[in-house]
Amino acid sequence: MAVVKRFYKKNGAKKIRYQAQVYVKGKRVDYRTFDSKREAVQWHQEKRQFLKGGPLIREKNSYLLSDCVEGFQNRAVPFLQKPTRQSYLNGLKYLLESPLRNVEMNHLNSRHIHHWIDWLKKHPTVYTNSRKSFHFELKLLTTILNWYKHFVDESFNNPVTKQHKQSCYYKIIRPRCPDYFMRPMDAKNWLNWIKRNRENPVYWRIAVFMLLTGARICEVCAMKWDAINLEEGTARVMRIIRWDFHTRKPELVETTKTTNSARLLVLPDDLVKILRQMKAEDSENCLLFKKDTGKPLNYVTVQRVFNKGFEALSLPWRSTHILRHSYATMALLATKDLVSVQASLGHKSSRMTERYAKAVALLTKDTAQKTSQVFGVLGKKSVPNYNVLNL
Repeated sequence: MAVVKRFYKKNGAKKIRYQAQVYVKGKRVDYRTFDSKREAVQWHQEKRQFLKGGPLIREKNSYLLSDCVEGFQNRAVPFLQKPTRQSYLNGLKYLLESPLRNVEMNHLNSRHIHHWIDWLKKHPTVYTNSRKSFHFELKLLTTILNWYKHFVDESFNNPVTKQHKQSCYYKIIRPRCPDYFMRPMDAKNWLNWIKRNRENPVYWRIAVFMLLTGARICEVCAMKWDAINLEEGTARVMRIIRWDFHTRKPELVETTKTTNSARLLVLPDDLVKILRQMKAEDSENCLLFKKDTGKPLNYVTVQRVFNKGFEALSLPWRSTHILRHSYATMALLATKDLVSVQASLGHKSSRMTERYAKAVALLTKDTAQKTSQVFGVLGKKSVPNYNVLNL
C-alpha cells in the first residue's frame, strides 16, 4: 500500500496522519508523513516519477528551516502554556534572523549548527551581564527539530550533538553548590533578617509558608482562604499565578502547573498558628499574600527581598526555589520516607524528588557504624557472616 493511515494521540485526543511509502523491487526506499492524504498522495506520485527518471517537482519548493520554524510556531506553540509560549516566541528570532533560516532541512548537518553558534556568539546580547551561554536557543532548536522528525519527516536525523551543547557556553560558569539546600540555622537567620528589615510582614510569611510546605512561589502567591482548612490543618493547591514574560504582570489562573501539582498540603502547627493570626487580620475571603491594595504580588519584588537577605548574610543562593529544595532535603532527612516527600512536593516521579531532596538526607549513623565494623580498623569484630573477600 502506497499511502498508510496512522493514528496517534495528542493531548488525549485521537489524531490521524498519513504516511507515504515508496518501494523499489519490494524494498522500501523512502517514506514521509503528512497531515492530509492529498499531500501524501502528491508526494508519493512525485517521488515515484523521480525514481523512474523524471523530474521531482517538489524539489523546486524545498523545505527550509524557516518553514520548519513557521510550522512549529503555528501547529505546536499554541498548545503550550502561556509562559512557555512567550519564552519560545521570544527565542525564535535567534533562528529566523540567522543564516540558518535558509538551510534546507534535508541538507542540515552538524557543520551548519556550529556556524550558527559562531553567529550567536557575535550577537549583541553576548554583552549582557546575565547571559553566559546560548543554551536555551540550542535547546529550542533541538525541540523544533524533534517536532519536525515526529510530525513532518520521520526519516530526519537530528544533527545536534553534545559538542554543540558544550560550545554554546562562552563564559565560565561556577559549578552549582553540591548541597543545594539551606541549613536550619541559615534558614532561621535568614527569616529573622527579613522579619527585622521589612515592615510589611507579607514577605516573612511567604518565606515561612514556602519553607514549611515546599510549595512553589506561584502556588503560594495564588493561595486563597477557600483553600485553607485551619481546623484540619490542611491547604489545597488548586490554582497558580502566572507572571507575564514581558510585562511581569501577575495573572491568577484556576489551574496548576502540572496534573500532579494539584495536591493537599498538611500544615504544621507553627504555620497554622501564623495563618490564624493572618485570618484574624484579614476580613475579606481573598488572597493570603497580597499587596496593600489587595492585588497579587509581583514575583520580581519577592525575589528582590529574598536575595537581599541572602546577600546580607553572605549566603550563596539567589532564588526563591531554594526554599523548595531545602524543604525536600530536610523532610527526607527527618522522615526517610521518599514517597511522602514526593506527595508533598507534587512530583510525578520519585526521580524528580531525588533531585530536590539531596541523597545526603538518607545517610544515617547506622550506615557509618556498620561500615566501620566491616573494616575492623581498631580490631573490633566485623559483622557476622560478612566475608568481604567473596563480595
